[in-house]
Amino acid sequence: MCGIAGIRYHDSEKRVDAAWIEAMNHSMVHRGPDDGGIHIDRHVGLGHRRLSIIDRAGSRQPMSNEDDSVWITFNGEIYNYRELRQILLAKGHVFRTQGDTEVILHLYEEEGERCVEKLTGMFAFAIWDRSQDTLLLARDRLGIKPLYYFCGGDFLAFASEIKALLSLGSIEPKLDLQALHDYLTFHYNVAPQTMIRGIFKLPPGHILVARKGTVRQEQYWDLDYSRKLDLPEGEYVEEFHRRVLACTKSHLVGEVPLGVLLSGGLDSTVIAGAMAELGVPRIKTFTVAFAHELAAKREDYDERHYARLAATHYGADHHEIVITQKDFAAGLRDYVWHMDEPMADSASIPLYYVSRLAKDHVTVILSGEGSDELLAGYNYWASFKGFDRARWIRRIPGPIRNSLLRPLNDRLFRSSRLQRYLEMANRPPSHYPLVLAPEYPGLFSEDAKLGLYGPGVKAPGPLARSSDVILDAYRKTTTFPFLDQMLYVSTKQWLPDDLLLKADKMTMAHSLELRVPFLDHTLVEFAASLPAHMKVRRNGGGAYTTKYVLRKAFAGKVPPPILRRKKLGFPVPLQNLFRGELKTLALDTIHSRSFVERGLFDQTKVLSLVREHEAGVDRGPQLWSLLVFSTWADVFGVVH
Repeated sequence: MCGIAGIRYHDSEKRVDAAWIEAMNHSMVHRGPDDGGIHIDRHVGLGHRRLSIIDRAGSRQPMSNEDDSVWITFNGEIYNYRELRQILLAKGHVFRTQGDTEVILHLYEEEGERCVEKLTGMFAFAIWDRSQDTLLLARDRLGIKPLYYFCGGDFLAFASEIKALLSLGSIEPKLDLQALHDYLTFHYNVAPQTMIRGIFKLPPGHILVARKGTVRQEQYWDLDYSRKLDLPEGEYVEEFHRRVLACTKSHLVGEVPLGVLLSGGLDSTVIAGAMAELGVPRIKTFTVAFAHELAAKREDYDERHYARLAATHYGADHHEIVITQKDFAAGLRDYVWHMDEPMADSASIPLYYVSRLAKDHVTVILSGEGSDELLAGYNYWASFKGFDRARWIRRIPGPIRNSLLRPLNDRLFRSSRLQRYLEMANRPPSHYPLVLAPEYPGLFSEDAKLGLYGPGVKAPGPLARSSDVILDAYRKTTTFPFLDQMLYVSTKQWLPDDLLLKADKMTMAHSLELRVPFLDHTLVEFAASLPAHMKVRRNGGGAYTTKYVLRKAFAGKVPPPILRRKKLGFPVPLQNLFRGELKTLALDTIHSRSFVERGLFDQTKVLSLVREHEAGVDRGPQLWSLLVFSTWADVFGVVH
């Protein structure tokens, strides 16, 4: 796991200054404290910070091929590198190292841009091919590793973190108002958007090619739900179990100690169980919880009972950390600095602290991230239930629905839910999400956002509705079954732009490598081929079992109380936090000179949110989003 950076001038007569690459590297030392390197080739410069995991004695980067015509700077792990190495050896390639980086180099020599299609793993890399005057940027299929870029008038710059791009000094951190508008709905920015004008995220499953003054972007992978398997239930379960074990085994590669982030939920417990089943001795596990002062009920924000149950079951070497409201508030500025872009996922702060704990014991950590997006965890079942109801209403003849039920609902029932079902029933089932998307509530409604803005918000044109981002994603899925539509959009947006981004940034803040076996693309593709009833199972009486195939595959291997648990996520007691330390921090921020001078938000209206929260209306998520954004704007010196 590393940090990568680089610059390419479009004009080959210009020269890259080594000091610029050194500055980019320096801003990311936390991503790679073990080593650093640069390579300058006239109008191209590559930088690298290394966290040594595989072939620790060799594989220094940037790395070249035999004749120095092709160079690479690479962040990530390639889990099938040994198999690829054997294929390349058979074709006559000569290797100088034992790691995965050189495998990508030789694979590029064989396949060119299409080399990404052969790689299994998590990665972001840049390859400079001097003979072709070509710079290739690539990001893994699911977006496990981040990759940002800036394409200005005369140069292209890229890096693992935004702060590395800003370290150049020639990129001004100007606020993108549309990005702010969307952030206040989603609490994060959807790729390729970032909060800084001109800086973009390379979307997952994409490459970017800069060659002879031209820059193009191309998608090389996407999720396909059209090829469904038709097997007996037992074969689904057996194959899923086999694949989880195989992916977990491949993710154990390395020459350093590793452990598991153990939440006490099903997914992380399955990963720990898979490691135990594979014979990993004395697994190290790590858990975080909130101090009891923040919870009305201990079980609301403290899952240590379940984590301890799992750790005991597998004979793990278990470690815990408890954070207080003072810890939470004190961690805000570090969180914002390492996060790079404002993201108001409050679970990031506990992840920051448990990652710091884990780094004292291991260098690599595995987690259960991604299972919910593969197998319909969270509350996908609720949308599925709504789909069933709309489908049932669709059986009622159209004239009765529209001439009787709709007017009756308008005058008597006044049910927004029934109104939505009636509208869905007038469309083909494949278009149901297009009805739901515009009503996505988000943190703030469109009207609430417009009412919140201050005099500093002067957009060059009207701000687009944030729900358009979801609508655009759903328009790509109208040939998929309803549940697959929901999973596709979550996998393409929520997963990479929230969950995986925070996971990368919070672990790398402490030079800790995170691996996510559930997001091996071979397992993701297999999950996409499963029919809906293997993900969500109707139990009768309106009850549903989520992640059905996972529960069946690891029944008898996971402690029954954990196997039966409902999905909890990682709840954060924002309601209580904003009645203590965070309230003080929020008020200081709202009254600060920078907040007032930016003029982005109406100070009076923001203070009214604080008062509403004090009066018992939970405004914790909204206040947290504003506090994170304002802190970020201060830390990065954002202008608009």
